[in-house]
Amino acid sequence: MQNGKLALVVGANGVIGHKLIEELVVQGWQVVGLSRRGGVDRPQVRYLAVDLLDAQATRDALQPLTQVSHIFYAAYQDAPDWAGLVVPNLAMLTNVVDAVEPVAQGLEHISLMQGYKVYGAHLGPFKTPARESDAGHMPPEFNVDQQHYLERRQQGKRWRWSAIRPSVVGGFSLAIQ
Repeated sequence: MQNGKLALVVGANGVIGHKLIEELVVQGWQVVGLSRRGGVDRPQVRYLAVDLLDAQATRDALQPLTQVSHIFYAAYQDAPDWAGLVVPNLAMLTNVVDAVEPVAQGLEHISLMQGYKVYGAHLGPFKTPARESDAGHMPPEFNVDQQHYLERRQQGKRWRWSAIRPSVVGGFSLAIQ
């Protein structure tokens, strides 16, 4: 590893993950890209296919990743309604952290991709500038549940976490054919 960092990019074939992998490679990182479909390995990048909703399959696939220093979490499971987003999206994050944290003793950081919906942007006008200390909107809100999970999980640990909340993201993802 050129810079001593191994990134696990969760949601590697999505809009965020795809572009993030390209940028990490330019910066000299070694990358493991994680998605349901996997990908084609290339220099500095190895792909794993795993169903993150399956806790055992996630543990089995990620157990060998003892050198992971950073998790970039950008996975998302759609649902027909807002309440239906909570269970699968929280489960996927939980399954990844449960699998990686015990084996990756050098874990430094978990970056959680979120968005303005944390502030209630999908519900209509909201106070701007929005602040992390603002009261949340009425649940359900999977982004908030994911954040609360990381806050609890991180207590007393060496690693840190952050949330990224852009208002808009543009790009492309790899389509299922």
